[in-house]
Amino acid sequence: MTPPPKTRAERLIMDLGLNWSPKRRERFLSRVKTVYVKRLKEPYPLDGYFTAATSKAKRQWKTYWEGKRVQEPWRNKGQRREIVGFHPSRLQYVIQPEESAVFRDADTGEIVLVVLRNFVPDEDIRESMVDICKEIIPTRIDARRDDPGMLVHFGYTCGSRTIGLTRLAASKARLDSVAAVKREKNINAKAQGMAGIVWNLMKSRLPPEITADFNDMIEKYNLPRMNMQRKDTDFTFKVDGEDITFHTGENGLELPPPTAMSAINYARHTHTEINGNNWVVAITAHAPEDPTKGGNFYQASYGIMMLPATNTASAWNARDHHGTTLYEMKEGEGGRAGSELREDGDFNTGMVFEIPKGFKTACARSPWLNKQPQGEPVMLSSDEDESETSDDALENTPVLRTTKSNGGKLSPPKPKPKPRPSPRREAKLERRAKMMMRQPSSDSEYVPPD
Repeated sequence: MTPPPKTRAERLIMDLGLNWSPKRRERFLSRVKTVYVKRLKEPYPLDGYFTAATSKAKRQWKTYWEGKRVQEPWRNKGQRREIVGFHPSRLQYVIQPEESAVFRDADTGEIVLVVLRNFVPDEDIRESMVDICKEIIPTRIDARRDDPGMLVHFGYTCGSRTIGLTRLAASKARLDSVAAVKREKNINAKAQGMAGIVWNLMKSRLPPEITADFNDMIEKYNLPRMNMQRKDTDFTFKVDGEDITFHTGENGLELPPPTAMSAINYARHTHTEINGNNWVVAITAHAPEDPTKGGNFYQASYGIMMLPATNTASAWNARDHHGTTLYEMKEGEGGRAGSELREDGDFNTGMVFEIPKGFKTACARSPWLNKQPQGEPVMLSSDEDESETSDDALENTPVLRTTKSNGGKLSPPKPKPKPRPSPRREAKLERRAKMMMRQPSSDSEYVPPD
């Protein structure tokens, strides 16, 4: 018999169901509908295109993007993705807002999509997550600047293009005062707390092979979890105005995976991804009430569309085609990319877990990960960019490989010759690398630069 909870954290663990047993999870999933679907011969919505939910949305986005320079010219040969219309009759299945389901391939029986509604059991905690997402997003660099809305990293990233070392997602604000550093640490703590609650809910409720996909990679490559460069393995979440600390370990709780993203009003063309792990798991903390205006996620390899609903968890294989329909929109503040708004005044926000394909390489290059104490938050300088860390930031950088000549041991390949940077650029990169490797204690007093 389970002893009664003694602390507020223990009561919340029990009330929220953060550490369900495998049997409890199995009972829960047995009540969720299973749907078998055939893989389409051709993805729908179509691969490589933005799909507009309505004719009005198509006109609005076409007009909005007309004449605008792309922000990321290295993608799609510098060309804006085309917009096509949406034909619901070509879908195989539409998931209704109140519907939970596990979708399996009709031939192989493998899971292809999971949707769980009413995911967070406490409404106040869910609303707090909405507030945290809204607080994180303005402080980070938009990772997809040619896509509608914003998608930003928190937790660890692969670092900037120029350095390629694992570090915390950098702040857009200048961390040049004690107050600024404290504010950044507070945001990181809130983000970690939200991620900790979400991850342990997912570990309790999602099919075990999905969360194992993350944990197996973390263990295999000795990756850090999202400890936010602190010495402990706890996470804290504010409940009813009180900071509740959740200890991980013997009670079955885990720190979340190392890297996560938060989004608002985000949409993307039909695409696939090659990440470090196979699965992507997400929670929609708030969704628009009207699904007919667009902004709906779809799994295109099987022709499945998920109508949005607040408090929804979902999981899909990143290698399958997927995307989100364009919504009826209006320009945001100053017409800036990423500031786009829904015309109906509603919004969509939440968070996502995935492990970037370059993350294990960046970690292998970051010896500070095995040293304590660890470092302070960092700020992106004007020429740094973390936007590629979820896809191919390190695609052309050396990776450890096995060769026959060394008996199958890991060894770096011969690097490709690169143009030597100018002496001024070389000195700047050397100063920045030294700053990254210095890693002062997170408990030490911050001294602003001269």
